[in-house]
Amino acid sequence: MVEYSIMKKGKLFIKKAFYTSIIAFLLASCASTQSGDSNKTSKKTDQTQEISEPEPSPAEIFIQTINTFSLKFTKSPDKTKKGKEFNSAFEVTVYNKNQQPEAGFDVCFLYPTGKNGFKLEYDTVIVTTNENGIASFNPGVINFAAKDQVIAYPDIPGFLTFDGDYKTIPLPYAEADFLVESDIAAKGAIMFVFEYTEGGKPSKNSYQILSALRKKGVSMIGNAPISDDTSYITASKQKIYKDNYEYVEDQFGYLIGGTVKFANPVEANEDGTYTAHLVSEIYSIDMKTGNVVYEETNEYTSTGTNWSKAVESCKEELTAIVVDSIMYGL
Repeated sequence: MVEYSIMKKGKLFIKKAFYTSIIAFLLASCASTQSGDSNKTSKKTDQTQEISEPEPSPAEIFIQTINTFSLKFTKSPDKTKKGKEFNSAFEVTVYNKNQQPEAGFDVCFLYPTGKNGFKLEYDTVIVTTNENGIASFNPGVINFAAKDQVIAYPDIPGFLTFDGDYKTIPLPYAEADFLVESDIAAKGAIMFVFEYTEGGKPSKNSYQILSALRKKGVSMIGNAPISDDTSYITASKQKIYKDNYEYVEDQFGYLIGGTVKFANPVEANEDGTYTAHLVSEIYSIDMKTGNVVYEETNEYTSTGTNWSKAVESCKEELTAIVVDSIMYGL
């Protein structure tokens, strides 16, 4: 791809220079004809210009060479849980242009290493392929939940600029899922997630989210002791945590709080259908420390043949998104 780009630019330059020479020659001939004397003489001037192809840089040569190889995850582990290791290593096989395994090839693995607040942080490790062309890597115990990927690509030498996004450079790469579930199933949780009516009033603690979490294996979960008091909805997170803690202390690992609201009134469409748009704002507090350890905003839009079906479908889909985010984000 790089070689083609360089050749293309070279051809365009030659073509442009050729046309410039032709135009200059015609103008000169025209001027000579208009001011010529009785003894017209024609002089034929050959103008030749040698255009040399630009020499590829070391970075371009590296990219051309490295793209004759391909990388493939030939083994990747199943999901694990927060506080545990993966059940196997991530293995990448490198193949040369003849589709044979390449030994002695430096593979760089980019993978999540932790969280800064609620955002994942990343690091890299370089592993050299063995005689079978395999580079193997295991990140060890994972102390955070995540739903992300491990990226494998060739080690990049110093003359290439790299900003952390492997897709900014046209290199071969491979991806594998990096799935770490929260420990919420083991620790349990209490819920204070209120659903709102279309008119903007708090209605009830979300049974849909609670039920969906139970289906994911979170058996020790229930409504928070203050769930019947809607005045807490406007209270601070720490007030909600403190008053719940007076009842349950740290018998449950987490407090899951927040709201599910209509972003706007359900819309009646011209074709007779209805469109609902819901937004969820969910947070979680560690019941031992009182720290907010998770925050996420999600939204979903759904269309149905009537008001009820549009809202029901929207709630169902948004619930699935919220629960998945909790299971891999908390």
